[in-house]
Amino acid sequence: MLENPVKKYGFIIFLSTIFFHLVLMDGGIYDLLKVKLQTRSAKLSVMRVEEENAALSRELRRIKEDDQYLEEMVRKKYGLVREGEKVYRVEP
Repeated sequence: MLENPVKKYGFIIFLSTIFFHLVLMDGGIYDLLKVKLQTRSAKLSVMRVEEENAALSRELRRIKEDDQYLEEMVRKKYGLVREGEKVYRVEP
């Protein structure tokens, strides 16, 4: 016997509507995947910033504790020389 078309197509429409709501509507699977991707991206950014922060902290500690390193940094950055030294600049 043939089924009632309203029941048959109504059930398909009902399932399609449920699927649409689960996948595409606010709070659906699509939004969940976007949030997970954003969370992963934010965690990677935080890790990079923490690594940079650690490197800068090490350099700061070295500048505070190592006078030779501090002198080297000042010489490079400001082009300073000690009394009696000569500077030779070589241009390519």
